[in-house]
Amino acid sequence: MKNRRLVSIDLGSAYTKVAIRRDWNGASDLLRDLPLAGDEVDFCVPSVVARTDGPGGARWTIGAAAAALTPGDGVHIFRYWKARLFATDSPVTRDQMGQGTESEDWDRVATEFFRGLRESLQGSRYGDDIASSAVRVCVPRMEMGDADGRIAGILDAAGWRPARGRVTVYEPESNACGMFTRGRNATWYPPAASFAPREGRSLHLMKMLEPEGFLQALRRMAGSFGVLVIDIGGFTTDFGYVQFDTSFSSNDWHRPTIVQQSYELGIRELDQAIYDSVDEDAQRAIRALSPGEWDALKVDLYRGAPVTLQGADGRLLRIGAGEDAGRTTAALRKFAERVIAVRDTFLRDHVRGPINAQTLTGGGSMIAPLHRAVVQALATDEEARVYDLLDENEPRQTLAARGGRVREEEVEARARRNQELVRGGSAIGGSSVFFE
Repeated sequence: MKNRRLVSIDLGSAYTKVAIRRDWNGASDLLRDLPLAGDEVDFCVPSVVARTDGPGGARWTIGAAAAALTPGDGVHIFRYWKARLFATDSPVTRDQMGQGTESEDWDRVATEFFRGLRESLQGSRYGDDIASSAVRVCVPRMEMGDADGRIAGILDAAGWRPARGRVTVYEPESNACGMFTRGRNATWYPPAASFAPREGRSLHLMKMLEPEGFLQALRRMAGSFGVLVIDIGGFTTDFGYVQFDTSFSSNDWHRPTIVQQSYELGIRELDQAIYDSVDEDAQRAIRALSPGEWDALKVDLYRGAPVTLQGADGRLLRIGAGEDAGRTTAALRKFAERVIAVRDTFLRDHVRGPINAQTLTGGGSMIAPLHRAVVQALATDEEARVYDLLDENEPRQTLAARGGRVREEEVEARARRNQELVRGGSAIGGSSVFFE
């Protein structure tokens, strides 16, 4: 095992999350109350970069401060730049804010983001953690050449210390690991055998699985147990299939098999659909918004509520009502159908084992109509239980399975943890000893 202390950065297309493991057997926890986080969730840093050109040169801003800026007067806003950094096809040259991005150096944009993130964390209460920990980054599982080498170069340039061994982990595997361990880490030293070299520190996976969750399900199965994790993000939808061998009878059993793939299907496409569906005046008003303002308006639009924009001439423009609402509903329904279609493609092309459980995560799953549509589609498979972490009954049902009196503070704490896993599971999993 290579890294005793590790910081994991889940570079999300819309939001970036950071988690830390402080020791071999310490919990993997999200860093909260981050200086660059927005007001909505204190562990989510907007993955927005802004460059302000002036007489003294370029000044770079990231996170919530960048998301509060509006484009124009030498201010260039870069959002969804992760899509340009990792896209396998010809990169999109305009985003939903209408900003041209044809000639940008995306490695430079990424470097400025990671540099700003490091500097903000060093100046926070996590400064000692950042100084004493290596860093690993979660990236999409796509054909992108030497991802480890490229990200290591960006981290070096930004002043981070890349992890030994794997500098990157793929988002599907890190998210799956975060989900099935819930941030637990456990290692051990196998007993020394006579006349044989002592083995080094090893993974203790049984202690990392929740007794009332997957471990209990594993013990009821013969052969193998398969879990499918679906992560809907801003740039990609990631699929991680974890197959456990249920024949183990001791701690000395092999790691589960992880099959994974990312597909370029993300919430940015829903954003684009909304932008394309309104008239030119409304598009001009949207382009004048800061990324933070636009994100706040989208929350209402996705739940079917109209919003009001101010046009360039001062007129108030109302979007999301009437036919606009119908188009948004249709776009959400079509997107959910595409998620299920891509899931079926993933299962057909990559999965050979059973599907006993499925779970839905990612920022996209926080969009209530989309979440309902995908969960309903998953539930039609009678042989695969849907583990819905956003189900308000899940905390109480799971805690009741432990026996004894269920305390309300425990229910509330588990509900909060479930919310964190939905959005921060990849960061939590990326710092796991599973990858050491």
